Amino acid sequence: MVAPLDELESDALGEAFNMALGEAAASFAELVNEEITITVPNVELMAREALSQRLAALDLPGLGERLTAISQNFHSSDRKLSTEALLLFGERGGLEIVRRMLGETDMPLEQITELEQDALGEVGNIIINSCMSTLASIFGSEMQGTLPDVSQPRADQLFGAHSAGEVVLMVRIGMGLRSLDITGYVLFLMDLPSLTHVVARVRHYFGLDA
Repeated sequence: MVAPLDELESDALGEAFNMALGEAAASFAELVNEEITITVPNVELMAREALSQRLAALDLPGLGERLTAISQNFHSSDRKLSTEALLLFGERGGLEIVRRMLGETDMPLEQITELEQDALGEVGNIIINSCMSTLASIFGSEMQGTLPDVSQPRADQLFGAHSAGEVVLMVRIGMGLRSLDITGYVLFLMDLPSLTHVVARVRHYFGLDA
């Protein structure tokens, strides 16, 4: 049986990820020349098979169709920490951001091109790696990551196969672009062995060990 996070641990984890996305949002705002808003992080333990249902409940236009998903996997140099990071937009939201960046605002939003896929990968790379750079400082460990993977799955296809009964920590933070009326989400998923190490390092960082 997994012990739930206590209030201090949950708040500390939320603050750590809030700091991380705050840095990332500043970098993204410069890229798109747009004010970026972020929500308070939501931190919860849940069965992995419940992730799709939780995702479907989010207020994300186009979720009933397809998502624009950019994902990367990270692990610490000592292999004690690992996390999956995802940047999610509704299908059209992701393409609108990229076409604004590329100056292709008059093009129809029918199908993603190779150039747009590369640009989406770069958006994810900037946001996710900026987050992980801040988190690495908090965790006190270098984090190594894979190249960004861009896909357009349905919400129920996003998380793929899972082990029955597997419990993960999900950290969810909303990110919005006001002038385009686009909302996206950054998700961090980690298994329980990683969570144990992350909690210990976050407690130490915020001075909660005393």
